[in-house]
Amino acid sequence: MMKKILSLAALALMLCVAACKNEGYKVTGTVTGAEDGDTVILANVRSMLDIDTFQTTVINGGKFVFKGTQDTATIRYVIWKSNDTPDLLIATQFALENADITIRLDTAENAVAEIGGTPANEALTALARQELDVNRQAQDVFQVLNDVEATDEAKAAAEKVLNDLQDQMTAIYQEFISANIQNVAGQTYLAGYAGMLNDEFVAEQLAALPEDAHSEELKELREIYAEKAKTAVGQDFLDIKAATPEGGELSVSEVAASAKVLMIDFWASWCGPCRREMPAVKAAYEQYHSQGFEIIGVSLDKDANAWKQAIAELGMTWPQISDLKGWECEGAATYTVRSIPATVLIKGGKIVARDLRGEKLAEKIGELVK
Repeated sequence: MMKKILSLAALALMLCVAACKNEGYKVTGTVTGAEDGDTVILANVRSMLDIDTFQTTVINGGKFVFKGTQDTATIRYVIWKSNDTPDLLIATQFALENADITIRLDTAENAVAEIGGTPANEALTALARQELDVNRQAQDVFQVLNDVEATDEAKAAAEKVLNDLQDQMTAIYQEFISANIQNVAGQTYLAGYAGMLNDEFVAEQLAALPEDAHSEELKELREIYAEKAKTAVGQDFLDIKAATPEGGELSVSEVAASAKVLMIDFWASWCGPCRREMPAVKAAYEQYHSQGFEIIGVSLDKDANAWKQAIAELGMTWPQISDLKGWECEGAATYTVRSIPATVLIKGGKIVARDLRGEKLAEKIGELVK
């Protein structure tokens, strides 16, 4: 009799395990301002021209539902499309994981979708509100920058506000990633925004990843940061040699030999953020050049004429080199530069700081030349 009881208990446990394995996701959504019959798509969106559709349904009784199973939690999109206005659609990202997930969309302009059911989705909703607030402030700044009648003083003030907003957004992303590194939301933002984050922070978050975090994006990021470690703060600088605008050749080591502090400045004529940052770089150069500060610009241009014209337009009086290979620039690859502007500060043959901008850059240079 005892053996029979044990067998029944074992059978019940097996049935429970099988049922648990079959549990999947249920995404229940509503769209304020939509009509019954409107299309809703569950998809992966790489760009608006590159969409993988997984499921399609229609709104019925003001609701839509997607069901299925997901082997590994991932970021997906729900896309609502109006039947009355085919060009009108809203794409909302969320964490697709095996759970009951709720999504409340609103067709009103700048409305934030309310996503719930899991910690990752609740975190994404809170982040979207923060992003919207910063974007609203940025719109006012861009109006000033694009106003042909705005004074130089007004544009300079707008530039400062824009840099402050960028720093604010960077801090928001860092806080979000750190708080959510154990779930798919934090991991996805780490992979997607690593280029704008401090290298030390990214390395710390990579070390904090759970063992089961092995997406292709994270794998690539790990490889990048293994390479970045070769030019991290504290390492010896690596040399770069390329052509000058005049047709000769110049290396970083040649410029470093006569500089107390050297900055490698990765930029390009076509890079808007680089152009916006250049006044701050020029100001630092003018303030500290007499104290031993030097710059060597490494351009990611392809067009030699555009490169030379930008040097003149921006008043860059320090040495410049480029292999005119664009994003295939060998110097950028040496320092694992994935976005520009990017800076590397060198003193005594060692890398002492990376990717500082604006006031922080000037402050660090001031410390180093003393």
